[in-house]
Amino acid sequence: MSFESLIRRSGMPLQFTKLEGYYEGTVTLDSLGVSLPPQVRVLEQVAPFPKFAVDVLAEVLNPEGFTLASSQQTPDLLRRWWQANNLDTAVKLAIVEALVQGQSFLIVGPGTGDIPRITAHRRAGMAVEYDHMGEVSAAVRRYKSGGEAFAAHYLPGETLYYQHVGGDWVEVPGSRVTTGASRPAVVPLTNKARLGDVNGRSEILEIATTTDAASRSLTNLQVAQELLAMPTRYVFADGAESPDSMEKALKSYFGHFITGPSDGKAGQIPGADLSQIVNTYKLYAQIISSVTGIPPSMLGISTDNPSSAEAMRVAKDRLIARAEVKQSMFGDPIEDTARLALEMQGQKVAGLETLELQWRDPALTSASAKSANILQAHAQGVVSAQTARDYLQLTPEQKAREDARGDAVSGMRNQMGA
Repeated sequence: MSFESLIRRSGMPLQFTKLEGYYEGTVTLDSLGVSLPPQVRVLEQVAPFPKFAVDVLAEVLNPEGFTLASSQQTPDLLRRWWQANNLDTAVKLAIVEALVQGQSFLIVGPGTGDIPRITAHRRAGMAVEYDHMGEVSAAVRRYKSGGEAFAAHYLPGETLYYQHVGGDWVEVPGSRVTTGASRPAVVPLTNKARLGDVNGRSEILEIATTTDAASRSLTNLQVAQELLAMPTRYVFADGAESPDSMEKALKSYFGHFITGPSDGKAGQIPGADLSQIVNTYKLYAQIISSVTGIPPSMLGISTDNPSSAEAMRVAKDRLIARAEVKQSMFGDPIEDTARLALEMQGQKVAGLETLELQWRDPALTSASAKSANILQAHAQGVVSAQTARDYLQLTPEQKAREDARGDAVSGMRNQMGA
């Protein structure tokens, strides 16, 4: 596809602003209900379910490095590039973006020295063309620099740069970059639910209507707090309806002491019970939990009796299963990005089909739980001391010192055995 046709498609994607509003909590409800006037817009409250649905899932998607059965040299090199490009943060943000908007992108370009530049980008300003096999055949990314509009055109083996001048896109002289790769330097991270989701599918769309319903309940709760929750006091007496008579009748008000006209009747109407609205909101939260697999406790639904550890683990089983699916889905493009970076740096990629991205176990969201598991495996003899140290949160200096000490102890044991 030509540059002109791609640049025309590189505007704001469909529903981009709407999905951003749901995630950021700034979306405006289409309808607040037939009984609420437009003035209550100031009390509008948006349910935070979309942000929960994305963030809770993204929190357990943590890449930890590459592995290759035939050699450790390539994973070590990729780990060096990974840290040099701060991909611990960039890939995490790209995953969040793909869950929100359905798709994000990793782009490989020339870097400093022998380290390629790998960056993450959102969907806005991108246009991608796929071939009949579903592989990227060309791509365009629009961006601004110094107040000027530019565009990068990614093709197999090269990248061209254009500047918007006088209403036309003009190729920047001398800016063409030869990548040496057999494909464009763009890899999409696509969140799919079906084969037809070429451009991805947002995790927010399936809970949008329930979020709107919950938001209306929260707004109704706000209105009820303003108008119905507080008790209403009244005084019934002759002439009480007249402002002048009322001023004379109610001569003083001290705390809870009220004086009024003789033979008058005073009392109060209790505030409305808001538990029905609260229970309705909890019902919507339970629906969100069943759709997303997020435990109800993470959505703010608590019970009088705290759940046992076993019950909490069972509640997270579906969330863990969904995280494992996402690991496979996002692991493939990240591995493709690594192979693309190696190819652009002149490295051989033949035989790297088995390169695999390692993920942290989604059932162990904390480093302390991971460390406890690896220490238990070492105590049972399943893994060596050096492997256990690889998984502990040691600095490079600490790890080198402990590895040297372990080698020294192993040498002494071998001498004693001889």
